[in-house]
Amino acid sequence: MTEDPPKRRTLSLKPGVKVTRPLGPQPLTPLKADRPARPPRAPRPFREPKPVERPAHGWKCKPCGAFFDPPAEGPDEEVIRCPNCNARLGVAGDFRQTPPPSRLRARPMRH
Repeated sequence: MTEDPPKRRTLSLKPGVKVTRPLGPQPLTPLKADRPARPPRAPRPFREPKPVERPAHGWKCKPCGAFFDPPAEGPDEEVIRCPNCNARLGVAGDFRQTPPPSRLRARPMRH
């Protein structure tokens, strides 16, 4: 006598049943290996960077880096704002002090 388990019956479809694809996304198509490889791109030509215009005088906004000139005249309590980002940089009296206080949100340009 053998110790093998009995063989299972082979499953089959009932006669007259048509096999259809199950619902869901379409099956993926195989990749085409016979397509030639794309030629490598030519390197981009070197471009000189645009020079940054730096005025010989004035101030530079710390938040955005824009250059500006504070008003030379007017009340000392006037609030100075950056023309580019509208950040509050300080009051006009602080810009006229030598050396400027550290609480300003702007740096004097070096000559």
